[in-house]
Amino acid sequence: MPAHAERATRARPSAALDRSVLHAVVALAAVSVGGALVSVAGGLADSLWDAMGPTGRLSIPVPMMLGQLVAAWFASGRRRRPALVASALLALVAPVCIVSGFFDGGYSDPARTGAHTAYQAVLVTMLAVVGVLAARRFMRLRTRRA
Repeated sequence: MPAHAERATRARPSAALDRSVLHAVVALAAVSVGGALVSVAGGLADSLWDAMGPTGRLSIPVPMMLGQLVAAWFASGRRRRPALVASALLALVAPVCIVSGFFDGGYSDPARTGAHTAYQAVLVTMLAVVGVLAARRFMRLRTRRA
């Protein structure tokens, strides 16, 4: 049998399909866009792009959100190695995103109202949910050798 035929017949390590991380990140993206709209309506940002940029208080910057969506797609897939890497990345990034609010002034902005603070708590909770689901996906993939 030729080498290329042998490689084609070998099964790739696969994993069970688990879309929970993807669903959580899509929900996080929706909360983030909602936070940008609340920021503009509440006067925290001049435009939607400002609200979803690096100085946004109630949303995640667009490049970071797109990166998380792509990582969630891979983390949820059947290919074990990309799912392992992507779920580990998401599990590490989520707490970094949460902690960054302490250093960039996001949690102490005096322009925030009580409603803004409540919405920010929803955003942080969603980040934590993504981190926990990604860590769970990573651990399940790690313990199940295909």
